Amino acid sequence: MRRPFASRSELERARVERDEWRRRAEAPRGERAQPSPGQSPRRSRWPLPLVGSVLSVGLVLGAVTLPDGSGGAVRTDYPGCIGKARYEAPIAGNQYQELVNALYACGVYPQSSALGGG
Repeated sequence: MRRPFASRSELERARVERDEWRRRAEAPRGERAQPSPGQSPRRSRWPLPLVGSVLSVGLVLGAVTLPDGSGGAVRTDYPGCIGKARYEAPIAGNQYQELVNALYACGVYPQSSALGGG
């Protein structure tokens, strides 16, 4: 069996990396570890104006594309409305029709349907 071979520079690099990890692990939590000589301090990848503009564009698009597009971010509480409608007008033995009636009552389906209403 032959032993694995690694050059001295690779071994030295591995030792330096190990020591760096150990130094970071032993540093107190609130205190930031100082970068090793030859390393520059970390900088954010995203500049602050870019982050702010992306967030503001996202908020504007979200407000425009939500239902009830009258500028409000208010959504209809369909589950609550359906539950209330089913509770107020139960149909014994026909839960499907009960659900369909609740969907029409809450405005999920338009009143003029494909059944010829209109």
